[in-house]
Amino acid sequence: MPASVTDDNSGSGGGRLVLIMTALCMMVVGFNSTAVATILPNLKTEFDLSPSSLQWVMAIYTVVSATLVTIVSRLGDITGKVGVFFAGMIVFALGSALVLLSQDAAMLLIGRGAQGAGAAALFGTSLSLLTAATPEDQRASVTGAWGAIVGLAIGVGPILGGAFAHYLSWRGVFATDLALLLVAFLVGLRVSKEHYVPDTRLAGAKFDMAGAVALVLLLGPLSFALSNGESQGWTSSSTLIPLCVSAIAVIALIITSRRSADPLIELRYFRHPRYFMAAAGMFITGFALFSFFVYFNVFVQSPDAFGLSAVGAGVAILPLSLSMFVVSVIAPRFLAPYSFQWPVILGMGFMACGFLLLTTTTNTTGMGGIWWKLLIIGTGLGIGFSLLPRLGLRLLPEEHMGQGSGVVNAFLYFGATLGAVVGGLAEAITTRRGLSEVIAALPAGSEQRADLAHALTHGTASQVQQLIAGLDPDTGATLARALRDLQDDAFDSVMLIAAGVALVGMLLALLLLRGPVPPVHSAVNLTR
Repeated sequence: MPASVTDDNSGSGGGRLVLIMTALCMMVVGFNSTAVATILPNLKTEFDLSPSSLQWVMAIYTVVSATLVTIVSRLGDITGKVGVFFAGMIVFALGSALVLLSQDAAMLLIGRGAQGAGAAALFGTSLSLLTAATPEDQRASVTGAWGAIVGLAIGVGPILGGAFAHYLSWRGVFATDLALLLVAFLVGLRVSKEHYVPDTRLAGAKFDMAGAVALVLLLGPLSFALSNGESQGWTSSSTLIPLCVSAIAVIALIITSRRSADPLIELRYFRHPRYFMAAAGMFITGFALFSFFVYFNVFVQSPDAFGLSAVGAGVAILPLSLSMFVVSVIAPRFLAPYSFQWPVILGMGFMACGFLLLTTTTNTTGMGGIWWKLLIIGTGLGIGFSLLPRLGLRLLPEEHMGQGSGVVNAFLYFGATLGAVVGGLAEAITTRRGLSEVIAALPAGSEQRADLAHALTHGTASQVQQLIAGLDPDTGATLARALRDLQDDAFDSVMLIAAGVALVGMLLALLLLRGPVPPVHSAVNLTR
């Protein structure tokens, strides 16, 4: 049984303060998920980073977060959510300070890893904090606000990151982290002092250490393999060995979870179709968002496409960010009393439709031809971010809200990681096939053929442009057009993958969300 607290400390005023505290921290977490991508060129120049080190500036954040989020969420159930949330703020702030003051690559990567650990604690407990501090009839609205803030922070991250890098310094990104976390910490002191979050700790519960070890051995190596597979090779030992470790850890996690009286992850909850849909839906939402986000930015910033600056690319994505924010706020207010079946189906359908429409994008389309497609995608993402967590968490007992929040967010993290990886594979495969055709079409007797073939495969964009300029005008124009078309095809491949995953989400929702809406906390019956 959970330890009880309190009278009614979670009134509207207290609930608003809890929302402000968690919102500020979610802004920091979401902001750092995307803003850092726009300052990578600055980091590469200042610290003379190798390609693999540069990749790890992004990857270490998501790898550490995905590995720890479920563990720290469960710690919140046992030791208290507020304490774990405060620890997350402190660790994230320390990581931001390390990056802000970095003098070399090692200090930079250690700081990013600490940020990832802090993000796991913040992400893993924020939703369960809000749920515990909010009356049942208001939970749909605050869950929607949580999703809206995460989505908006992810969307505006590139704008702010690009603005700092262009006008001030890339270090301003991490100074902003510290300022927001300081305000959140001060608000959190009031929340803690007034006991606005009920104490739902499990009395006498023990931490499942065996399950935690199995989970780390599952998620850590799996994240590493996914993040490095493209650069190191999918058949290399540095990819295959971590994947084998993860496969063994899956079996170990299942065994430990079944044998433990109080498992780290209660696998039996996944028998409930709506809880399973919540986790799978968050995975799909994360996959779609990051497969789109990474390669949309690459495409619109390409000189052969829209040629936007980092700030311009961030502004270009605003239709998606704003529609996602608005829908996340509004949808739960209207849909809370009803089954989530058709809203979730429509949300996945909007995403699939928007991504399919984007497959017609070319380097001559321009923003005027795609902004409304981004609105459609943002609508679908807004429905997913606002309704899916609520769909799963409402089924759990109060004392397992932290665990459920951690599981849902772990699926989101892995969806994002896999979305970026699979999007990269789709782009790479399309590009390789297209380059083979382009190279084969080069003039057979051209002195520049070997140089062009090498530059197209391994060189920079400027090297390719220089070599094209040395060809005769007709050949150069034909080659340049072929390369632009190839870039279009690569972008279309990524959008097609995202659309396919969203369509799978539609089918899952049709199958899993049928029937009457189950009572609150009804998944507890599955553990008896």
